[in-house]
Amino acid sequence: MTITNDPLAPVHPGRREPDDRDTARADLARLLHLLPEDLSDDTLLVAELGLDSVAMMTVAGWLESRGVVLGPDRSMLGSVGEVLSLAGRAAPDRRLSFVVTDEFGPTAVPQLARTLPSEYPVMENNSVRLTPIVDNNDVGFLYAMAVEPETCFRWRYRGAPPSLERFTQDLWAQVLVQLMVRRVDDDLPIGHVVAYSADTAQGHAYVGAVFQARHTGLGLASEATSLFIRYLFHNFPLRKVYMETPGFNYPQIRSAAGTLFEVEGVLRDHDYFAGRYWDKYLLAIYPEHAAGPLAPRRSGSDPD
Repeated sequence: MTITNDPLAPVHPGRREPDDRDTARADLARLLHLLPEDLSDDTLLVAELGLDSVAMMTVAGWLESRGVVLGPDRSMLGSVGEVLSLAGRAAPDRRLSFVVTDEFGPTAVPQLARTLPSEYPVMENNSVRLTPIVDNNDVGFLYAMAVEPETCFRWRYRGAPPSLERFTQDLWAQVLVQLMVRRVDDDLPIGHVVAYSADTAQGHAYVGAVFQARHTGLGLASEATSLFIRYLFHNFPLRKVYMETPGFNYPQIRSAAGTLFEVEGVLRDHDYFAGRYWDKYLLAIYPEHAAGPLAPRRSGSDPD
């Protein structure tokens, strides 16, 4: 029998003990309802696994639960290997988190805790913040999204750009509340969220959201929309909020059906776009959906 004093020797010689990366891979596989062997390092999250915006938000939430703070730039979440590398860099003490910026910026910056009273609504997370429409620059940004080809067909005018005068007149029609979505790192606007057609007597309202095309598909738009919906339930006596989603947008959020929203109606062949008719989905979000595991935590608070 050979006795070794090597503290790093395996307990069972010949059997490889799983390392932190293997453990993280298994955790990520469970999160995505996949097998670890499906998640090789070079597997692409969107192009190969087909993760939609909500699933990418789930991946971002998983990373943040491990101590990684992601900024608005999600380009580093392209492959399984990139996600696992970020997870491996997570700080064991969540009060010290990683801020992922571009390659020339800092990669690890201590974040100072900021505690808010529990009755205050949460208006931001580590990536985005919600702010009021305050000046003509904000209105100009929203008008640009209403007329740009990448976003015009997704919004209320559906490919028929309005005049600036008409847009300005329509901006507050039937609106309960609407907010700009801004990046936390540089305060630049990236989108717009709005609650409209509210019936507070019956306890429901409709929600709409539109984002610059380069910020869709990687979870950032879903994060901002979820933040806004929680804001609505916090501030208004709503039992549920509805989202009307055309079929060409529905694949971006399909993975959340039954968990973050319920499909309560489908209007068949309702919307015309790109040479064909599409179904329209009526989605309902209840408070229990908004209070799920990805709900944003207040800065400085301890995890439950």
